Amino acid sequence: MKWQGKNKLVQANYGDSILLSTVDWIGLSSTVIFLRGCPLRCPHCQNYNLQKGDNIVSIYNILKTLMKTKPDFGDNASNIISPLEEAIRGVTAEPLVSAIILSGGEPLMQPEVIRALSPNAKNLGLKIGIETSGCYPKRLRKLIKEGALDKVFLDIKAALRDPEYYKATGVPNVAPRVLDSLRICMESSTPLEIRTTVFPGMPSVSDVKEIAEAIFAFEIKFPNHKFESMVIQQGLPINEEFEPIAQVELENIAKSIEALVNVRVRTTSKRKKSKRPN
Repeated sequence: MKWQGKNKLVQANYGDSILLSTVDWIGLSSTVIFLRGCPLRCPHCQNYNLQKGDNIVSIYNILKTLMKTKPDFGDNASNIISPLEEAIRGVTAEPLVSAIILSGGEPLMQPEVIRALSPNAKNLGLKIGIETSGCYPKRLRKLIKEGALDKVFLDIKAALRDPEYYKATGVPNVAPRVLDSLRICMESSTPLEIRTTVFPGMPSVSDVKEIAEAIFAFEIKFPNHKFESMVIQQGLPINEEFEPIAQVELENIAKSIEALVNVRVRTTSKRKKSKRPN
């Protein structure tokens, strides 16, 4: 296989990986790669230790591992760590794994990493998706136009306006960017899944309905959209500071919007995650 472009020079600020997931991309088994760095400061962030910090990994060696070749680390041995090597090696070692999801953190803080991984992963027959907060609509649009993404998982945290979005993210003026990202996805031919995580009191039921109404409006405006579903998922405490929303409550929220969008419920308490780096 030929290297795509100048990927040997690209570096990733790597966070962590889930070797095998059957719940992150419905219908496919995937490896989830978490990239470090996020502009948001969500109060219940599950990956808060990935918001900052540096852990630089060579894309060159990631790609060599993807291609089932023995990595030639040479002088760059310090640029890769064994958990990532094992995770990516597992992608091609396990025949049921057919996709890579880049998550975070916020993966669109590192668009060059997505751009480097995408063509090489696709050459191996792997689909590639991103889980994004929608904070970087211009970068998202460019990657979609380049054909770098097979699916977008867009995390919408509250009604798309302040002060609701400020409360959910700790950062002002985010809602217009997320709305723009939603529009970009709906008008494109890239499959889209919306994810809204529900914590006690945030977002409210009315907020969830407003999100569904925004999606519905774009479905009408862009009839050729590839929106697949809205996922209402259970938010978990970091240190047992609250009791998660019960599944029956999540199902009731889902029922309240099922006339607007295709919706499903996902509880996350049994989802297996690898140990997060400190």
